[in-house]
Amino acid sequence: MRIAQWAKVDLRWYLGVNCCKCDAPILFAVDHGDGVAKPEPAGKLLLTCGGVECGHMGDYTRAKVSRFQKPHERK
Repeated sequence: MRIAQWAKVDLRWYLGVNCCKCDAPILFAVDHGDGVAKPEPAGKLLLTCGGVECGHMGDYTRAKVSRFQKPHERK
């Protein structure tokens, strides 16, 4: 018997900021408001960009926090 594997798609919303060097999104928390409620201001926010060729580390405490959904990966 063969059981087909279902693709798992992450439909959750995340809070993040755009990298000030390469402009890629840096996701740092799950948005428990599911993209509806206004995000609360973050405290001290020190983040590192996960971009392959970026890796910029910076203080994003005063950066605009936005909502993002992870892009769907195609196989």
